[in-house]
Amino acid sequence: MSKVNKIAILIDGGFFIQRFKFLNKRKNPTRNDLENLIKDVIDKVKAKSGNSSIDILYRTYYYDCLPFDKQIKDINKKTIDFKKTPIYQQQIEFIESLKSIDQFALRLGVLSFAGWKLNVYKPENPPSPDFKQKGVDIKIGLDMAWMAGKNVVGKIVLVAGDSDFISPIKFVRREGILVYVYPMENNLNPSLIEHCDFVLS
Repeated sequence: MSKVNKIAILIDGGFFIQRFKFLNKRKNPTRNDLENLIKDVIDKVKAKSGNSSIDILYRTYYYDCLPFDKQIKDINKKTIDFKKTPIYQQQIEFIESLKSIDQFALRLGVLSFAGWKLNVYKPENPPSPDFKQKGVDIKIGLDMAWMAGKNVVGKIVLVAGDSDFISPIKFVRREGILVYVYPMENNLNPSLIEHCDFVLS
């Protein structure tokens, strides 16, 4: 008799959007694109399992930050209201569209302004704002630990490329959870590959 395994998909939103734009010629992702990715992840996990288990989706977790919505001054002391920019509206609409996906949970951190950075490849271009995510990676790690501690799922799929997740990966594997990574055609850090059970190419 085949074993039933519940699957949790954990998506690093920043990684997903960056890779999606790279693979789709800078096109912004939509809700439908994310749903297609979830389906592809499940199909690939099932293909790895063969007939040895019955794999069902437990829940997809999506980790990201709301877009920056404050006013700051640029290097010329001109005030920029980020809440009025097109990219702010596009990002808000995308996040709002995800809320009604079945078996889906949003985990939102905070985006902070860290200053202005120069484009080293095109110094003639104006400086761009440097934003830092806060609380995203820790939420992923805490959710992984909770799933392992409560025996919620049998498999975790990370849609991410950050080697900072190695510690929670090692922990959940010790608790008997199989860990998959879905790199979206990215060249993964070798240490991340080493500590995952499967890479879903």
